[in-house]
Amino acid sequence: MKIGYNEATAMNCSTLEQDLVLCEKNGFDFIELRLDMLHDYMKTHSVEDLKQFFKHSRIKPHAFNALYTFPSLFDGSDSEQERELVKEFIWGCDIAQQIGSEYFIIVPPLQRDPNGGPFIGEWTDNFKNAVRILTHLSELAKPYGIKLCFELVGFNRSSVRTVEQAWQIIQAVNQDNVGLVLDSYNLYLYNRLNDFSVMKQIDVNKIFAVHINNGDDAPDNELSQALRRFCDQGVVDLHSYLTTLKAINYQGMVSIETFRPEYWQKPAEWVIAEAYQTTKKIMLECGVYHN
Repeated sequence: MKIGYNEATAMNCSTLEQDLVLCEKNGFDFIELRLDMLHDYMKTHSVEDLKQFFKHSRIKPHAFNALYTFPSLFDGSDSEQERELVKEFIWGCDIAQQIGSEYFIIVPPLQRDPNGGPFIGEWTDNFKNAVRILTHLSELAKPYGIKLCFELVGFNRSSVRTVEQAWQIIQAVNQDNVGLVLDSYNLYLYNRLNDFSVMKQIDVNKIFAVHINNGDDAPDNELSQALRRFCDQGVVDLHSYLTTLKAINYQGMVSIETFRPEYWQKPAEWVIAEAYQTTKKIMLECGVYHN
């Protein structure tokens, strides 16, 4: 497996330009680009600048992050929200194709207000919405050679919470360019999952990307993405996570992704160096990192 860096980790204390330099310096194999940081980068740079960087760098681009979908997407209503989302998606696919990236992360419909309560919806409706949305996005992505990484999120504000649900959706969509991204903390958020053997039901060829992170403990009603942390300690059994991936012969990218405000108060140089060292350490311990 190779080590990737997700830009959320230092997103409020760095820039894409700085991330590129620091990830290259610290030894990362891949970088996942955030769309908001890419927009900022494009204010003073061009796609050609990105192409030239990756052409002369050992680090390569991986998944674009992320497209946040909503329940009525592609239901025929043709809303302004839908038109804006499609515009953003095509913009990202076009740049991804030009710089050599092949992946785009797709998030299922969420209730995005942390204080707004759980996602309201029956599973049969959530399933149909996800299949419809991914099928449509799959067709939009095909001309650009882009693969979709569908990301389940385990907390109750998500419409797709479990590995079983996500895998059922991927099988129903049944498109070569639609698969999964697995995230250790997003899996943990579903009833504090730490038995990652559930991943063995997935065809490994449909795991397009993997995110890794640990997290701090908190009462159930206080668990949030802000509690994510580096792989140095926490409540998630990352050894089980990585050894399960090894057992199913996953050999792709493992990308560190946190959303921790504490890290955003520190210099980007520190954040990215710590992200690399702590991720590499646990991957070496589990015998899954290969240069």
